[in-house]
Amino acid sequence: MKAKICKEVNCNTLINNDKTYCDKHNKIKIPFEYAKRNNESLYNTAQWRRLRKKIIAEGKCFKCGLETKELDTHHIKPPLGNEELFFDENNLIPVCKLCHRIITAKEIRNRKK
Repeated sequence: MKAKICKEVNCNTLINNDKTYCDKHNKIKIPFEYAKRNNESLYNTAQWRRLRKKIIAEGKCFKCGLETKELDTHHIKPPLGNEELFFDENNLIPVCKLCHRIITAKEIRNRKK
């Protein structure tokens, strides 16, 4: 069985390869506590796929201007369970993967406050 070191800073405990933290630190970590999506089921609808395709057809990141075929769609105002806001075309922008991660991380940090 392969082992690795716990991801907690300054912890050198060996753990199974399928874990992230040792037993001591795993209880402290609540993964994605503030990153839950209230509209998870809507991302699997044909309506969303059509809308997403339309938004990313611009081919350019709204934030950095990168022209790429690998774009994500980002909700300007998080819909937080509001289906109408979720499908509002004016609430969506095309963003590259890097910009999307940065924007989302900032939103998650703000939710923690």
